Amino acid sequence: MKRTAYLLCLMMSATLASATGYREQENMMGPLVGFGYHDLMLGGQFEHGFHKNIGGGALVGWSSESFDYYYGDVSYSFIVLGGQANWHFMPADKVDPFAGLVLGYELVSGSWHWAPGYDNWHGAATSRSRMVLGLSAGCNYFFNPKTSGTCRVGYPYYLSLGVSFKL
Repeated sequence: MKRTAYLLCLMMSATLASATGYREQENMMGPLVGFGYHDLMLGGQFEHGFHKNIGGGALVGWSSESFDYYYGDVSYSFIVLGGQANWHFMPADKVDPFAGLVLGYELVSGSWHWAPGYDNWHGAATSRSRMVLGLSAGCNYFFNPKTSGTCRVGYPYYLSLGVSFKL
């Protein structure tokens, strides 16, 4: 119980500290967890403030899924590597909404394995890649001058949450 009370007090004091928000010439980086094409997607983001309202950087995401069928199993893996450009339309000390574009490269690999007795063929593998263009929108909430919580919707994550740290 004491530990929980201590953590709550620490979190509250972090939100009361003065925050500096999105700034030109500063870097933010952190992990993201969300829902991508399929199931859970893990990844991260980096952003550099080029202008008082424009930032750019990189995004990465990974997701996989597998299905078991009576006659075999299928598994897929998705990796997205991309660049992002964001317009921070109302940067403030605490709340920083943004909208942006993502240009990326998507790598998809998959494999199929037959269950014993269904075929003398033991399986197959495939891979595919493509360039992708997507939109994103989100908001950063600065807990203190060096840490923000991030919520994004769009590409490559349909919905994601993360934490970003100023470098």
